Amino acid sequence: MIEVKGLTKKYGDKTVFENLSLSFKKGACAVFTGASGVGKTTLLRVIAGLEAPDAGTVTGTEGLRPAFIFQENRLIPHLSALDNVLCVAPDRDKALHFLDQVGLADAKDKPAAALSGGMKRRLSIARALAYGGDVFYMDEPLRELDRDTENRVKQLLFDETRGKTVFLITHDDAFARQMGDAVFPFSGEPMTLLRAGSEK
Repeated sequence: MIEVKGLTKKYGDKTVFENLSLSFKKGACAVFTGASGVGKTTLLRVIAGLEAPDAGTVTGTEGLRPAFIFQENRLIPHLSALDNVLCVAPDRDKALHFLDQVGLADAKDKPAAALSGGMKRRLSIARALAYGGDVFYMDEPLRELDRDTENRVKQLLFDETRGKTVFLITHDDAFARQMGDAVFPFSGEPMTLLRAGSEK
């Protein structure tokens, strides 16, 4: 299990969440839902160890190799699509495979700066999947994708992360149902859980 106990996080006078305690099964996908700005990304970053809480603990992530799909694509603009993947996953065959899977095989030599918004998003997804990892942190991975590409990427993410620990933030109800082994709906200020994580 991955457990958060008594988590509190504040930014100045704003309390994002206070004394929050949750449990997540390893090898399953936990989906965080709720209005924009409620605090889902902050919770994700605290669980991932990218931010420190003001109080409380996160246990169970020790030794797990994390892979990230951030809201921002975080690409290296002057490097090609292929080299952006190779920076984190130096297996060329694997990099080419995932570029093909997201429909970027023909754009592999283009610099990231020359790609459209949707193509950059697909590149960030290919990079995370090529890197792999034991736990995936995915913050709105479908943003900027057109409908046809979105459906393809949904299935790819589902297939590639089955059996791994996943934390997913999404506003797409269908994607939440497809991916989620348990859904955690949040609301309020400070952020609170509306009900216990509902499992399939």
